[in-house]
Amino acid sequence: MAEGTSAGRRTNSGDAGDDLLVVLGWGNRPEHEHVSWLLDSLVEAGYRVHAVTLPTNPWDFEDQLLAPVRAYARERDIDLVLSHSTGGLVAAHLAADADVRNVFLSPWWGTAPVEGVASVALPLLLRIPTARRLLRFDRDPSVIGDLVTEAQFEEAVPEAASPAFLRTVLDAQSRLPPFDEGDAVFCSLSDRVVSVRAIGDRTPAANLRPYDGGHEFFASSGREAVLEDVLAALEAGPEAIRRAR
Repeated sequence: MAEGTSAGRRTNSGDAGDDLLVVLGWGNRPEHEHVSWLLDSLVEAGYRVHAVTLPTNPWDFEDQLLAPVRAYARERDIDLVLSHSTGGLVAAHLAADADVRNVFLSPWWGTAPVEGVASVALPLLLRIPTARRLLRFDRDPSVIGDLVTEAQFEEAVPEAASPAFLRTVLDAQSRLPPFDEGDAVFCSLSDRVVSVRAIGDRTPAANLRPYDGGHEFFASSGREAVLEDVLAALEAGPEAIRRAR
């Protein structure tokens, strides 16, 4: 997608079954191998999948991220949402004024802690009024999942983010609506991309299903077992997570 454009590219899969809106994470696209595995698995489970690709450098959360997803869900009367990472931030706000049930995968409700020089430099960089991609990250494929190759990582993950993008994300994180007790959350307790503490502070233990792996369960070993619980949560909500324990 072009720089700063609104969430707009959708991929529809499956001709029958319940509609499922899948809001992908930062840099994820349906054609990526591990994202494709997840979407194909959802279709095989009987869902009509609507996968939404988010822009990677927006500067207005409401207009460029939330509003297009909200409009798409309302136009098609979709009430079940699976979301990952940045998509989880969008989906949480979507539920504030839409009757949807959410299953979140590693939602970006807080930013992972930064250390050393970066912890001093980041607040200063965030003040720069620009949408240029100035903020660079460690390029470590293992944080995504152990099934990710270096080539796949380079294709999927942008090299940098802009201060404008991170500011609008931080603002959205600061005003999350209340957690819905009908929602379910999946996350790795060793996630180094998003803040595990922010997820834990927001999510009741009964609604949380931790897994072993990286930021993307669908790019991590053992994903088939996690997928079973994701499908169960989509079907029955957090009760399915409780029964699996």
